[in-house]
Amino acid sequence: MIEQITVQNYILFDKASVEFEDGMSVITGETGAGKSLLIDAIGYLCGGRIQGSIVRQGQDKAVLRMVLTSSPAADALLLEHGFEPEEVLTITRTVNAAGKSQVRLNGQITTLGFIRQLTARLIDIHSQLDTIQLMDPAVQLDLLDQYAGVDRQGVQDAWKEFASARQALQQAQNETYSDEELEFVTAQLNEIDSAKAGEGELEQLQESIRTASRSQKTEEEVREILGLLKKDGGILESVYELARVMKKNPGLAGRSDEIQSLYYQLESVGEEAQEQLDSVRDQARDLDAMQDREYQLKRLYRKYGGSREAMMEKRQALETRVDRILHRQDLFDKLEKQKKAALAAYVEKARALSKAREAVIPELQEQILSHARDLMLEHARFEIRRTDKTPGETGMDDITFYASMNPGQPLTPVRQSASGGELSRLMLALKTVFQTREGIDTIIFDEIDTGVSGKVALAMGSKMHKIAENRQVLCITHLASVAVWADRHFTVSKESDGQTTLTRISELDHEETLRELAIMAHGHATEQAVDGMRELQKEVLDGQSPVSH
Repeated sequence: MIEQITVQNYILFDKASVEFEDGMSVITGETGAGKSLLIDAIGYLCGGRIQGSIVRQGQDKAVLRMVLTSSPAADALLLEHGFEPEEVLTITRTVNAAGKSQVRLNGQITTLGFIRQLTARLIDIHSQLDTIQLMDPAVQLDLLDQYAGVDRQGVQDAWKEFASARQALQQAQNETYSDEELEFVTAQLNEIDSAKAGEGELEQLQESIRTASRSQKTEEEVREILGLLKKDGGILESVYELARVMKKNPGLAGRSDEIQSLYYQLESVGEEAQEQLDSVRDQARDLDAMQDREYQLKRLYRKYGGSREAMMEKRQALETRVDRILHRQDLFDKLEKQKKAALAAYVEKARALSKAREAVIPELQEQILSHARDLMLEHARFEIRRTDKTPGETGMDDITFYASMNPGQPLTPVRQSASGGELSRLMLALKTVFQTREGIDTIIFDEIDTGVSGKVALAMGSKMHKIAENRQVLCITHLASVAVWADRHFTVSKESDGQTTLTRISELDHEETLRELAIMAHGHATEQAVDGMRELQKEVLDGQSPVSH
């Protein structure tokens, strides 16, 4: 239920706030005063697309805010999208002068797509355009399925499975299977296999190449070390000679062992240096081979996707292709079998859906006719006809609403048989039937009474009031016969000082409501006109109106 709507710097409004309650509320006012602006604002707060600027002239931004009561269906969606369910939801949409907007839910930034999903579970906005859309067979199918409470997802999923299987078979049948292609694909597969590229091999190669590239400098350093140690008159020879001489000297003979130990240590360093020199020489000899291997791997990787992983994926695809060429008939048989199985699964679910639809058609027809007669369509006949259609995501049924509004008139599709006013009443009859099943708390009627008057308008007001027994109903109307049924009455007025124009909305008390009704009905609020509205209102409240409700 919508509890409050607040707008600021919004088109003709500088600032306005309206609080709504349960029951039926009407919004009236002269043409052009801005009645529909509030409904438009609710539409924008429900994630609707904004066309043109809605920012009041001279202002930087418009701020729209709606406070509404949540529901179990809305709470489930909130949990699914990571929001904490709350009893009261506040949706705020800020729009700047450039047309860019931001939407928040309870202060948290979110997306318009999510807001559309959320509010679709809470609010139903019905306008003249929706009445026109009733003529679309696709909309009629949706309404029937909504009434039947069926879930088309299973049929849609089964259709997608079948469509995918059918496409796979068609693709396989359209592929070429020549000997030349087999030779070409096999050559590519052999090229990859013969390379025997190991996982991580290229990285290891590149590290070895870097090490080998540094070997020349390393070799020079090691040769210099060996030269210092082993050349004639070098360090080893000198230390050895030093130890020999010290042994002969009584004063130093005791320390000759230290020099002897140093000699052995230096000799060990020389052996290690020689091993390193041999290794460096081997690496230098391997460098050319490693660089050749690196080139080979890089060329293959570039050719088959840019990396070893991509190349191996390509190899799998090539192997699959070879298998498809060599065993194409087996492949055709397999894909044909999969297609038939998918089609059978789809047909089973689609037939079950058709039976569910057919089962509720008689009941739905009777309920719609009952409400249509309440709306002064005494001679109306109404049928829902199902015919077979080409299978698709919605099943195998074409659904068309047929109607006859006058005696002697044959049943024809609704788009051919109903005038604007009759179509509005038929849609209201549908809303009355569906509102008990939708689980939606708020229904908004935006001037759906266009083209009707008198007792017909009274009947439409009665039907809206009936819906408001279980749902919140907001109604924009220009007819006193509809507005008289309201539990609360708001009026929109426009003021201008010649330079600026402001639109205001205010709730009327009882006497103000009667005067507004008199003006709507007669164009003036004379005492006689007001008394007439008082009497009509009394009849409506006492249930004495000529229209049952």
